[in-house]
Amino acid sequence: MLLPKIMPTGDLLHRVVPHLYPRRGVPVESLRLQPHQSVAGSGEPESESPWVNLGGVPVRLMEADGALREILDRASSPGGPPLGVCSANLDHVRHFGAGSRWIGTLDQPAHVEWLTLIDGAPLATEARRLTSKTWARLAGSDLIHPFLTGASTRGLRLGFLGGSEETQKLIAGKLETERPGLAVVGWWAPARSTLGDAAASRKLAEEIREAAPDVLVVGLGKPRQELWIAEYGHLTGARVLLAFGAVVDFLAGNVRRAPQWASSHSLEWAWRLMLEPRRLARRYLVEGPEAYVKLRTSSSCDIEPNSPMSTAAYTVPEPEPSRAPGSFVPVTERADVAVVVVTYNNAEDVGPLVASLRKEAADVSLKVVVADNSPDESTVLELAHHPDITSARTGGNLGYAGGINAALAVAGEADSYLVLNPDLRVERGAVAAMIKRMKDHGAGVVVPVLLDDDGSIYPSLRREPAVLRALGDAALGSHVKGRPGWLSEMDFDPESYVHGHRVDWATGAALLISAAAAKAVGAWDERFFLYSEETDYCHRVRDSGFSIWFEPAARMWHERGGSGSSPQLAALMSVNRVRYAVKYLGRGRALAFRGAVLAAEVARLNKPGHRDAALAVLSQRRWEALPHATRTTSDVVS
Repeated sequence: MLLPKIMPTGDLLHRVVPHLYPRRGVPVESLRLQPHQSVAGSGEPESESPWVNLGGVPVRLMEADGALREILDRASSPGGPPLGVCSANLDHVRHFGAGSRWIGTLDQPAHVEWLTLIDGAPLATEARRLTSKTWARLAGSDLIHPFLTGASTRGLRLGFLGGSEETQKLIAGKLETERPGLAVVGWWAPARSTLGDAAASRKLAEEIREAAPDVLVVGLGKPRQELWIAEYGHLTGARVLLAFGAVVDFLAGNVRRAPQWASSHSLEWAWRLMLEPRRLARRYLVEGPEAYVKLRTSSSCDIEPNSPMSTAAYTVPEPEPSRAPGSFVPVTERADVAVVVVTYNNAEDVGPLVASLRKEAADVSLKVVVADNSPDESTVLELAHHPDITSARTGGNLGYAGGINAALAVAGEADSYLVLNPDLRVERGAVAAMIKRMKDHGAGVVVPVLLDDDGSIYPSLRREPAVLRALGDAALGSHVKGRPGWLSEMDFDPESYVHGHRVDWATGAALLISAAAAKAVGAWDERFFLYSEETDYCHRVRDSGFSIWFEPAARMWHERGGSGSSPQLAALMSVNRVRYAVKYLGRGRALAFRGAVLAAEVARLNKPGHRDAALAVLSQRRWEALPHATRTTSDVVS
């Protein structure tokens, strides 16, 4: 909803900003800022405010006067990237801290520069422990009133994004009465479906840009507000975007602020829980303790904000004019991307895949190498219609890992290597989007969205295998998809497939691997043959110091089931999970993990294949009879 009324600017600066701000709950009318004042109590200019790592979140330690001045100055100054401002509490650590789904999404070089301030008492306590100094707690609900006063004085134009239309009408009425000098140029209350759709979000950002706000107050709740700002904030034209989720309800009067006694004893959380028990019980009582553990175990002063893990550079150059449109580069020449495909009876699949890759070749230089494990020549004969593709039979069935190694051995030099299943169709622009993500974040591996034939998103993102996750999957399978991440290896949350973020690993149907990561990790482990080989490879990518990122703008259609199905393959899938646990979890945890896998198979004995899988997990002597690499002749991929 857009309320067209533009309120006139005011005529007098009240300069209401806190000078000394030891805790929350200070009345707005008591806050004052002297012109050109340095950070209170530090004797240092705000430009030297230190950064600390609090639970895996880069946080800048500032006093309120310095923070408000920096925000207002950025809002008043054209040029440079927009500034995103958020306050970190335990909920922020849960979403963006160590081991979380969204770690790294805000502290990497991107379109938006982030200023993360301290909110919660536990974070303030941890900052004091690290620096031996008491730092202010700067919640958005505390900063908003002095900010609005400064914005009115400077003649800044504001927009509000988030909250219901009814809530926005309440705020508009209060601001018109209490702050007649404040210029509000627009109100937007998008549906959740709009925020989860890339095209709709871009359209929303364009509508905001047309209203031309200097500052956009974004109240969408964590982590949605930060994620939306990170991806679309620069498209709004706003110079500052305030990720102040609770501010909308506080300004409207829908939620009462905690009284002074609760603030002074760090009991705001208890106050809010009392007011909204159904909505906040899980956050404070279930998820809060886990975030607190992260805060105490993953905090330090050793931080270099806004620096990627890897400085590897990637570019998306213009296609070479000498190449015919849609043609592939020979393996003897260097390419932007070397596409690696392993086939097994895929004669009917490779045509659509190749056709989709030719469209991608208009954006980046591609070379394509196919290693064929098929028992006959039908797939290779089909590929013979494409003379610019290097394809050959492997001389047996080397499995997926062995086939990848065989293809990589002849792929030659490239900036990155794209491993693809043969039953994929690459949507236009997917490869360029993955390369861009690799460039922006220095990623070692980038994975795309996988779509089923009906257009639904396949939950391809995975968490690192662990005993509790194996037990959760054994007991619940694909039911109760909203369960905590420590009880599920699969990531079922739809929001995970809307925004780019780091992942532990993803199904191996499509992986873009940087040349640096490929060199550091080495060959794929052929002991896995089929299943868990990508889990192992991604584990070694992370161990080599590279990150793995999901790119939602890259979409690929996947038929699935290309490997076929049989009781032997079902058994191999479970056995390889155990193999992985033995390799990485240690003897005790691997034994517990094996028990969890066995329990999952026993619970599903009435379904095809699970009896064989249970017997194989139970008896290691059966492992030798499961599918494994075979060679009928010497390898001919060369």
